[in-house]
Amino acid sequence: MEVNKNTLAQTMAFLLLIPPESNLAKLLKLCFVTRYNRESLGQNALEKSYQLINNPLDLPYWIQEVIQSDEKITPEEWQAFGEMNLKETQDFINNLWKELDDLKL
Repeated sequence: MEVNKNTLAQTMAFLLLIPPESNLAKLLKLCFVTRYNRESLGQNALEKSYQLINNPLDLPYWIQEVIQSDEKITPEEWQAFGEMNLKETQDFINNLWKELDDLKL
């Protein structure tokens, strides 16, 4: 249980430092509202997350798979996706990496 508490504290500290208007916050908001179904994709959430980290330019396809994994797309998922304003994937990802690098944990 101590490991879980430590992980929770680290995750909370990380989330507290993210500016709400950042690309990182927008991606995390999408993750929060998504009802991910690992059975339909054959990957647990960590595996699916690493898939994006390893292939960040696949973000639009990754989003589509994640939000459709439970075979329905909610209004909250559409809203979060729209707020990402994902016109240029490379620019979005570059800004996201910069935001991540700028966090002082």
